[in-house]
Amino acid sequence: MKKTMALVLAAVISGTVFAQTPAEIVDKSVTITPPDYSETILTMDLLDRNGKVTEHRQINQYGDRKSGLVRTVFDIRSPASVKDTRILQAENANKSDDKWIYLPSLKTTRRIANTEKKKSFVGSEFTYNDMTLREADKDEHTFVNENGSYTTNGKAYSVWIIKSVPVKDKNLEYAYRIQYIDKESNIPLLMEFYNKKDEKIKEAILEKFSKVKGSTGREYWLRQSQLVKNLETGKQTRVIVEKYTFDKPISDRYFTQNWLNTGK
Repeated sequence: MKKTMALVLAAVISGTVFAQTPAEIVDKSVTITPPDYSETILTMDLLDRNGKVTEHRQINQYGDRKSGLVRTVFDIRSPASVKDTRILQAENANKSDDKWIYLPSLKTTRRIANTEKKKSFVGSEFTYNDMTLREADKDEHTFVNENGSYTTNGKAYSVWIIKSVPVKDKNLEYAYRIQYIDKESNIPLLMEFYNKKDEKIKEAILEKFSKVKGSTGREYWLRQSQLVKNLETGKQTRVIVEKYTFDKPISDRYFTQNWLNTGK
């Protein structure tokens, strides 16, 4: 009994030993295990500075995970102006992700260069960088607030507020970002992006998320609705998950250049 009490007291006294560093928290937020397979139907709305929808898109998304590396395909189904545009992105171990895009107007597939990844994702307020999770070791992380609070949809969340400054792969559209990371799910609820003048230029707001089950019964946090605001132009883009299927095997053919070219 005395030994047990001594251990408890030691744990209380040295509690800071078990505290997580900002880098560890960010690493957990970007290494949340995704499904082995995923098929989702997304809607992407482009909005003007008054919040009016200027374009409504439907996108089919396919994903898989092999040896811990994720591959994702976006297949734009409407409207006609961007229909059949397809993008493939594939994670690599110890180097930048590969990204390819099929442009139906040119009937060709080309690689997206690293210098292009800060550009708009098919005319939206997302960039190609936004479409993948940035590895924690590429930034230097410091606490803004270890015990912050963030309220969305009438619910308050306990969050870590962390500033992340690029130290590797600096080909980005911002100088640093501030993340509000939910302590329960480890998901960023809000990301603020700043330029070199310390001006906030963009916000990525997670409007809705929940825990869901895949076909095998495994549970995942699903980001159901996200809004990106360009604070320089006033334009916005909202992405909503309309339907999803997780962990039901899908064909490798989706992740080939032939499928990008043909959609078959």
